[in-house]
Amino acid sequence: MALKFIKETDFKGILGANVLASLKGTDSENLITAEALAISELDPLRGKLDLEAELNKQNDTRHPVLVRMLVNITAYYLYNTIPDDEIPQRISDNFKKEIQLIKDIASGKVNSTLDSVTDQTTGEKVTHFRWGSNKRRSHDLY
Repeated sequence: MALKFIKETDFKGILGANVLASLKGTDSENLITAEALAISELDPLRGKLDLEAELNKQNDTRHPVLVRMLVNITAYYLYNTIPDDEIPQRISDNFKKEIQLIKDIASGKVNSTLDSVTDQTTGEKVTHFRWGSNKRRSHDLY
């Protein structure tokens, strides 16, 4: 099996080559598992963004924000193969930052330039709005 979206070269500046080599495991088993876990963290975005289309992009067509998010989350999951006290603080901080960004995009607090979900029949972007209000107040005294 191979990596789905990220490449080992994407870790440049995040993990050193020796660290990546020691963490990725036999036949890159740990790296493939870590990437799958990282992709699963994107689930809150599936209703808004066309993640399948984004994850199928290759090379220079990949969205740089999505690459960064998945590399940081994958690095965190790679470090889960070693004792907790050996995980660098920056890896944990980057993971928390990316998870918060996913939550913010999913809740609508932050906009994203990733492709939105489109309706197959009309070709228009699908948006989901939450409608609601409080119960109508009664002005009766009793």
